[in-house]
Amino acid sequence: MIIKHSYLTLCLATALFSSSLLADEITKNSATIDADEHIEVWAQKAQRAFPTRDEAQAELKKIAGATNLIDITKLPARQATLQDALGFEPGIIMQSFFGGNDQPRLNIRGSGLQGNPVNRGVELLYDGMALNQADGSFIIGFLDPKLAEMVTVYRGANGLRYGATTLGGAINMISKNGTTASPSIRLEYGSDNRIGASAQIAGESNRWDYYINASTDRADGYRHFSESERSSIAGNIGVDISDTISNRTFFQWSDSYFQIPFVVPKARALEDPKLVMGDGNTPLDTLLNTYNRKPHRDSQINRIANKTRISQENIIHEVNVVYQQVDDIFTDPLMHNITDSKDIGFEYAFSAQGDYISNNDEFFLSITANKSNMSRAYVANNPANGSMLQTFGNVDFDASNLIFAAQWQAQLTENWQVVTAAQFVNSTRDISDKMSGDHNQDKNYESINPKLGLIYHASDDIRFFANISSTSEAPTYWELVSASVSPKNSAMAKIKLNDLDSQDSTTIEIGSSGSINQTQWDVALYRSNVDDELISIVSDFAVNGKTSNYEEGSIHQGVELEIIQGLSDNLLNRGDSLSTKLVYNYSDFYFDGGKYDGNQIAGIPEHMAQVELRYQNGGFYIAPSVKWQIDDTPIDHSNNQFQDSYTLLSLQVAYQVNKQLKVYFDGQNLTDEIYQTSYVIRGFSATPQPSFLPGFGATYSVGVNYTF
Repeated sequence: MIIKHSYLTLCLATALFSSSLLADEITKNSATIDADEHIEVWAQKAQRAFPTRDEAQAELKKIAGATNLIDITKLPARQATLQDALGFEPGIIMQSFFGGNDQPRLNIRGSGLQGNPVNRGVELLYDGMALNQADGSFIIGFLDPKLAEMVTVYRGANGLRYGATTLGGAINMISKNGTTASPSIRLEYGSDNRIGASAQIAGESNRWDYYINASTDRADGYRHFSESERSSIAGNIGVDISDTISNRTFFQWSDSYFQIPFVVPKARALEDPKLVMGDGNTPLDTLLNTYNRKPHRDSQINRIANKTRISQENIIHEVNVVYQQVDDIFTDPLMHNITDSKDIGFEYAFSAQGDYISNNDEFFLSITANKSNMSRAYVANNPANGSMLQTFGNVDFDASNLIFAAQWQAQLTENWQVVTAAQFVNSTRDISDKMSGDHNQDKNYESINPKLGLIYHASDDIRFFANISSTSEAPTYWELVSASVSPKNSAMAKIKLNDLDSQDSTTIEIGSSGSINQTQWDVALYRSNVDDELISIVSDFAVNGKTSNYEEGSIHQGVELEIIQGLSDNLLNRGDSLSTKLVYNYSDFYFDGGKYDGNQIAGIPEHMAQVELRYQNGGFYIAPSVKWQIDDTPIDHSNNQFQDSYTLLSLQVAYQVNKQLKVYFDGQNLTDEIYQTSYVIRGFSATPQPSFLPGFGATYSVGVNYTF
């Protein structure tokens, strides 16, 4: 059992105790407010708690492209992982790596899908402020859906508003705050001895509000050597400085630890998905023994951010500042990657609405600047006990980005809108070798990324859109520097610089979203022509990865579809409802010329479908669902070895007992199907090589949420 932060128990208890005291104090303060003053308080609430759900929805409708809005507070059951929050959405494909708190493979339109694990390709944000480090990399486990009220997703170049320069776009977690959240506790228990607990306090008084959440989550893991634990304390404080100026300060501390059971050959994944290297008697088991080498990841983040909004009639100014410190020890079977990073970011955004040129113009201008000072040591792993041997690389990284963005949205007619936008990006990636001095490199990347879009509003509830856009993505330091360690002789370990260009793409997209009667839909079709795609592949031993620009072009095209259909109302009782939800993602990604000409790009299934049947009756909710990966999927760019297709049956049940108490059940893979959830990617993968991550068997969790 992992026990790293027992003081979290004290934090949870303190949060519970103080919630009632703070709630009482706010009640006392509010008792003296008369009816007219209540109106003023509510006006302040709408100003201070930006954005509200209506504001977020209105913003997304102005995007000439595909987006998602996920209301986390309305998820019926678990909210523990990103899979819970984003796993049933069009355009977003989640593949688990080792379990709940680790590093799932996140994919949007082929964004960074060759990464092992994925650590770039999407801009991750809290409240519009980047969680990514300045080189573009991220630790996805720091995104905690329990802290969010809602999530907005801007697929592809539609993330320009938040400085995203990536093929995948942007994911923005919008934090809970004291104007909408209530004090509560949540307890969960599940398979593999998973225990989760969280407590939050929230409230407001006059012009102030506050929100604080403390949580911890641990599990023994489904596979051997797969224990994990995550703990966090986060929150924010908001204030209306005046009738036109609002400010909110955010803070987050998170500590994530998980063991890495590593990949296994396909035969072993099919024999017993719990097994790891070291459970057998082969030479590879001896060489890559997981129990001896002890691969794991241990990461901490300390983050503080501030957002100020100044509203003047139809003009809004926003100023954002963020500082974060990340300490990360990423140990694979062959080496320890020890990274200390300090990031600072700034953004100023100006938006205006009025009859300037057309009948209804909206202008947006922003400047974003961020900088990262990062040191990384590369240390050989002792094959006997997982300790650190010699340091074979010690490098300082300095990354910076300066991004100017401008957008004009004009009302052509009552139904038609045109959107024109452009983004100028200047990025630096400097490398200084502190050991030998042989690995120094200064790189500069510049690009101009234009966008042109159209929106047609057929009615208040139906819209069609089209756009053509471009993105340019600079490589991260995980790609600019490769490390190589022989499992047979760690004394030969070395690092190497990779001279990489930016990955550029041009995308055409059309789609529609809307509702008619009981039918809702969201559909997008896209085609991206990618030049110099950043291709990362691993060696025979599933580590020692190297990144290069593909010598020819590649194509990323697909369909993202969601349909929600109401089937029946008042089926069994007055007020009940039966509905179904379908999500289908078609991903046709292939090489257009070069060494792998015509082959499917490894890393993502071509067809992925999910269907849910949902019945609601008052506070009762039940929803069986099926996830279907229709075809076998190549795990190498030569298309020699394949991940098997699979079908998973799941079930969610929830019951709102009263206004305060909610209980729920979540069951995954109820038929206990043996399948492979993910894999490492090679240029060519031979059958005996360790390549596959087995999926979980039948698992369940039960939970209770009590709101004060």
